[in-house]
Amino acid sequence: MEIKNKRILELDYIRGFALLGILLTNIIALFTIPAPTNIEQAHYLRYIDFFVESKFFAIFSFLFGVGFFIFIRNAKSKDLNSTIVFLRRLFILAIFGIIHQFLHPGEALLFYAIIGLILIPCYYLNRYLNLILGLILLGVSLYIGNKTLLPVPYFILGLTAGQFNIFEHIKLKVLICLSIISGVLSGICWYFLSKNYVFPSYTFLESTSNKVNEQYIQAKELYNHTIIVTSPFISLFYVTVLLLILRINVFRIILSPLRYYGRMALTNYIGQTLLMWVIILLFNASLIKHTSTLYICICIYIIQFIFTYIWLKLFKFGPLEYIWRLGTYKKKFSIRY
Repeated sequence: MEIKNKRILELDYIRGFALLGILLTNIIALFTIPAPTNIEQAHYLRYIDFFVESKFFAIFSFLFGVGFFIFIRNAKSKDLNSTIVFLRRLFILAIFGIIHQFLHPGEALLFYAIIGLILIPCYYLNRYLNLILGLILLGVSLYIGNKTLLPVPYFILGLTAGQFNIFEHIKLKVLICLSIISGVLSGICWYFLSKNYVFPSYTFLESTSNKVNEQYIQAKELYNHTIIVTSPFISLFYVTVLLLILRINVFRIILSPLRYYGRMALTNYIGQTLLMWVIILLFNASLIKHTSTLYICICIYIIQFIFTYIWLKLFKFGPLEYIWRLGTYKKKFSIRY
């Protein structure tokens, strides 16, 4: 039981960490900030591409698969019809996603709810078969270069991680080896990202000949494809390093805000969008630059960290998590301790 609780805590830390990175990319998309035309703004966007873009959604998608396995396992231990209960869970998630679409078109929740259906048959497959299936689909998705397809293999690989009980039984030596290997691979990835980097300027496109424009577009497509292909290796490096850090008690305490943040992932994910809309309505969003979004994100983090900490000291579940739970199990639960 102690190991299981530790595993859940670690997943909360990772989930909270993933939410931090997701906001850094979502805010640029929601504010519809045009491509930068000066070096300072371009450098910031370059750092986002290198260290954030596609990496944190990969982690978040992987955790969805892990969470599915835990959910089904717990449902079966309570003698519930796990398939029906999970379908209700996806249905409620889809409702949240539809509502969220009005605030943030292209958001992930509705897509997760739909794609999540594939996990039901995969749960009954052999874990080695799921591992092979997930890796093949990941390879195909990376080859195609369409990041919309990537949640599918990440879901399956997350489920596979649950089937192998990786978070319960992973040894320190294995974790160190994984972090070193993924770190080396990440270094190689960052080298290729730097080599294929293209200055993201629409002004450049409009001021050159058609031939140069075509070359620019091809270079930009290669760069974007490189971002997608390198993302799983960098994501793995982030997760393994975080898990290593969490082995040290003092860092578990220092990083505890991430644990609270991850426990209320649904509330905080949608809350990020609500806070961004408050900023859009109160200020002139057209004046916001790429570098300004970092400071806005930090303010949102602070607000949500404080809110989440206070809320979870008073209640067992986040507000949206509680609604999700009610709809999933179709019975009332006490939200207070």
